[in-house]
Amino acid sequence: MTNSSSILRFSTADYAERDRLPMFREMFGRGVTNMDIEPLGEECRANIELRLFPGASVMWGSNTPHRFDNGYDLGKADDDCLFVWASTPGLFRQLGREVTVGAGPAVLMSCNDKAVVENGSSIHHVTLKVPRATLKPRIKGLEDAFLRLVPADTDALRLLKGYLTTVHADHAAAGIDAQRAMVLHIYDLITLALGATGDGAALASRRGLPAVRLDAMKKHVLEQLSNPSLSVNDVARRQGVTPRYVQKLFETGGSTFSSFLLASRLSLAHRRLSDPGTLSSSISTIAADCGFGDLSYFNQSFRRTFGETPSDVRNRARRHMD
Repeated sequence: MTNSSSILRFSTADYAERDRLPMFREMFGRGVTNMDIEPLGEECRANIELRLFPGASVMWGSNTPHRFDNGYDLGKADDDCLFVWASTPGLFRQLGREVTVGAGPAVLMSCNDKAVVENGSSIHHVTLKVPRATLKPRIKGLEDAFLRLVPADTDALRLLKGYLTTVHADHAAAGIDAQRAMVLHIYDLITLALGATGDGAALASRRGLPAVRLDAMKKHVLEQLSNPSLSVNDVARRQGVTPRYVQKLFETGGSTFSSFLLASRLSLAHRRLSDPGTLSSSISTIAADCGFGDLSYFNQSFRRTFGETPSDVRNRARRHMD
C-alpha cells in the first residue's frame, strides 16, 4: 500500500500470487475497512484508491468476486455510514435486511452494525464514508434509510457521481478550505439523495446542489471548447434545466456563461501558442481548434485579454526553441 499525502493506494498486483489474499485481508480488510475478506473463486485481484478529506473519505475500487464481512470485530467499528454504488450487482445484508444493488443505484450502510457484502462477478465500486452524526439531523428516519435503494436516475445521485468523477480525475492536492467545501457538497448531495428533513433539504438545495450543478456545467464547457456552436442552450439541455437557470448559476459564481466560455477558450489558445510543440500549427488553426470561428474576433479578444497579440506569444515560444 502506498500513501501520498491524503491518498492511499493498494493493489494485489504488487504482491506475489501466494501473498495477495493475506495482504488484501491484512492491509485493506483489517487496516482500512475493518472487514474480513473471503474470495468467492480462485482469483484474488483488487485495486483500491482511498482519498481522505476532513470529515469524509472516498474510495474507488475494483476486485474479483469476494465476500466482505464486518462482523468479526465490531468493537473496532466507528459510528460512520457508507454510501455505496457499483458497476455490477452486489448482495448486501444488514439489520435483517437483504438487497441486491445493481449497476447504478446506491445504498446506505451502517459501519457499527454487522454487515455482509458479496459480489459474484468482478466489480468496480465507489464508497463514501461520512459521520453518522452529520447525516442524522439532516435525514428524517436515518435508520430507515439503511439498505434502501436510491435509484440511479435520482438527480442528486447523478450529480454526486459526476462530482466525484471530477474529484477522482484531479490529482492535484487541494487546500484545506477547498477540501472542506468539497465535503459539504458531498454531505448535501447524499442528504438530497436519501431524503432530507425540511431544514436539511432547504440547506442542501440552497448550498450544495447549485454548487455541484455549476461545477458540472463548467466541466462540460471545458470539454466542449473546440465546438464553435456550443451555447447556453446546449448546457441547459445537458443538465435538464432552463437556459435562464444556467445563466443564473454562472452569475452567482461571479461570471456569465459567455464570459466564462470566452475566457476558457482564450486561456486554452494562450497555452497552445506558448507551447513550442505546436509551432507547426498556424495561429488560425489553433484558434479554430479552440472554438473560434472568426479569426478577427479571436485576435481582438486575445489582445484585449492578454495585452499582446497571438503572434507575440508564438514568437516568444519560437525564441525559446533557439
